[in-house]
Amino acid sequence: MKKMLRALSLSLSLSLLATACGDSHEKEEEGGALQCHAVSWCSNMSVDDTEVTNAPALTGGTLPDGLYRLEQGLGARSTEAMLIKGSSFIHMEQVWDNTLGTWKVADGKLVMTRATSCDTSGESSLESNQDVFTFAVRGDELFTRYDDVDQSIRRWKRVSDLCEASNSFKCRGSRPCACISATNESLTGNQNCTL
Repeated sequence: MKKMLRALSLSLSLSLLATACGDSHEKEEEGGALQCHAVSWCSNMSVDDTEVTNAPALTGGTLPDGLYRLEQGLGARSTEAMLIKGSSFIHMEQVWDNTLGTWKVADGKLVMTRATSCDTSGESSLESNQDVFTFAVRGDELFTRYDDVDQSIRRWKRVSDLCEASNSFKCRGSRPCACISATNESLTGNQNCTL
């Protein structure tokens, strides 16, 4: 069963890369925009909840398109991921809960504006909600910290498979772990995989 879930996860993630993470400029020129359900996931795997101590200076940088999964952050309790594509992003919470919006870099800070929410009960518009982060990029890692609050740094990693375990993102404790990712499928009615 575990091998079958792993194979399904890998297959879905590879298809995600082919459909959702292609050349962002080509897609934007065609008028295509990310949909709230372009990629989603359900997972109860855990991230490293220790303090990030090796982050570079949070002075901005170039944020490449891709899937970013939260790997580490002091007090991090739940799994999170983001798809960055062109000027759009999808922020994914741990159980079929997405937010779609746009992002930009302004004054060396990452500005993310949320516009639409979609989850198992449907899709809805949000009042413009903006988060501002100081950030840095080092290789496949993204480091963020909320700009207006004294919060710890969070480390994200660009991944090709949302469900692939790492030293920081893995099954912890004695409970059974689950991780499923999907592409271009409605989130409405999806079951919680973590029960």
